[in-house]
Amino acid sequence: MALELESSGLTDAGPHRETNEDCVGCFAPSDPLALQRKGYLYVVADGLGGHAAGEVASSSAVARMGEEYYSPSNHTRIEPALRQAVQAANLRIHELTHHHPEYRSMETTLSAVAIAGAQAYVAHIGDTRIYHWRAGGLTQLTSDHSEAAELVRMRILKPERVRDHPGRNTLTRTLGSRLIPRPDYLRHPLQAGDQFILCSDGLWSSIEDAEISEILGDSPPAVACQTLIDRALARDCQDNVTVQVVRVNAVDDARPAPGRNGWLSSIFQRGQA
Repeated sequence: MALELESSGLTDAGPHRETNEDCVGCFAPSDPLALQRKGYLYVVADGLGGHAAGEVASSSAVARMGEEYYSPSNHTRIEPALRQAVQAANLRIHELTHHHPEYRSMETTLSAVAIAGAQAYVAHIGDTRIYHWRAGGLTQLTSDHSEAAELVRMRILKPERVRDHPGRNTLTRTLGSRLIPRPDYLRHPLQAGDQFILCSDGLWSSIEDAEISEILGDSPPAVACQTLIDRALARDCQDNVTVQVVRVNAVDDARPAPGRNGWLSSIFQRGQA
């Protein structure tokens, strides 16, 4: 049985922001062999920086991530290809800051999941999040790279207090902050019916995990995204809000055939909900 995915992504500037520094993207190659080997790539990023630099950082990182991941010059194996794509996105931000003084000090978070065969491969840096939903249970796959999250890991702060802690907005790792980034990587097995949720802190800080799980269980991805965005905005969210939902309808257990990767053919999504 072939891998079958259904996905949807939305982003909104929110009522209190003039610009949207979030970006959401989904990518797939046109070559069937490359698709079998590399699968589909989903990305969410949240930029930081004044004078529209945050928007430039997030959109540049997402676009570069998709280009590099499927590039014929990249690794044929998923995990090293994902690592190289993250590094390429980081270098792109450094290039922009070097040639454009107005973008100096811009940074971005980035959370990505590549889905191929019977596995999901996650790359993550910052405080955008990736959740996994299975049979009504919601699990946070990524760990926030923030001062508040560090306090949780040290058992000084309770996890439920992160949303209101002042250290939540102080990030300890991002793309663009150093030449060699320190993302987290992990692999997660797939089952039919699984869902993956990629979201910015504007969403997860406004909606409890139990509520996210309930919405996912009752709705297809497009409806779930719209419902999550609407609820976050209705609660007077102070930030940009972004969410992408990917549902696994069928899992492909076949091993990829040998061969070279195809050129990238991407769908790049930005806009208002």
